[in-house]
Amino acid sequence: MAKLSALAKSRLYANLEKYARSGMGMEKACESLLQQPRLSSSERRIYRGLLSGLKSGKSIGASLGASSNVVSPLEEEVVTASEAGGRLDKGFGHLAEYFRRIDRTRRKIFKGLAYPIFLIHLAVPVSTLMVAVSASFSLDGEGTGAGYREAFLNSGKNMLLVYLLVLLALLFFALLHRLGRTSAFIDSLLCGIPLLGKARRAVAMERFSQVFEIFQLAGRTMSDSLDGAGRASGSGRIRKASRSGARIVAGGDLLATALYASPGAFPHEFARGVAAAEEAGQLDREMAEWGRYYSESAAEAMDQLGEWTPKLFYWAILLLVAWLIIRGALAYRDMLMKLIDGTF
Repeated sequence: MAKLSALAKSRLYANLEKYARSGMGMEKACESLLQQPRLSSSERRIYRGLLSGLKSGKSIGASLGASSNVVSPLEEEVVTASEAGGRLDKGFGHLAEYFRRIDRTRRKIFKGLAYPIFLIHLAVPVSTLMVAVSASFSLDGEGTGAGYREAFLNSGKNMLLVYLLVLLALLFFALLHRLGRTSAFIDSLLCGIPLLGKARRAVAMERFSQVFEIFQLAGRTMSDSLDGAGRASGSGRIRKASRSGARIVAGGDLLATALYASPGAFPHEFARGVAAAEEAGQLDREMAEWGRYYSESAAEAMDQLGEWTPKLFYWAILLLVAWLIIRGALAYRDMLMKLIDGTF
């Protein structure tokens, strides 16, 4: 199954946002988009699945979620929430900007990783060759050829091990990221990671604020707005806090009371600002301002993540290369000691 890059997803949702903002129906929008040339198979599958779902009577969010496994549950929840609030264009716009940031951050990280990756591909074979040749060295030259063959085999094994470890780390992180959408515990662990946690919290609060504003503009109840924004946030902690907060609000308490009840999910300054806006009757405006604030914070945090991730990886590679150099030097020292002692 073909996948869509973050940049391709950004363009897909940007196109859908244009049609939604113009007031054109999604069925007609999908038919128009399907007529465009050079569509990838994944894009075509999404548009066709969306069109098929709409014709069968499904909602836009449900149709999008069922269109392809390329569409994540988070994307479906954001679209469903914005559709329920009557601001579909805003939901598509948020996803377009979100994937645009993801693409920009990934490009920055990959660009910064170019030299460390080259360094490890050079250091591992060279150090392995030094160790193997030093260990098989003899004055009569016997065994040296076998030492070279062993060195090349060991280099290949070591690089495969490095690739395997990196792949397992990426798969493990992807699993945690998926679980963090619904698990408050996993979400708390991820938010505790420097750089990554800051970006994750900012994006979740941006999404929560924007979806909450959409619900309020649509005239939905406070409890529905809180619960819907929590589901669309992509944060397990906010999701859990919003669910319990919706019950608090439905019982007659203020929104601020529900936010203050979950300090781990909602920042204190956010709860205080909402409390003042709720009393003044300016809640929709307050959420719009917080949405812009967290949007800027998310962009800044992801830029920092893209800048520092290659640096941290570079220092880790330097430590590994230093260990490989020391390992090779020790093997060379042992060879010289054998020459001096005449034990070859």
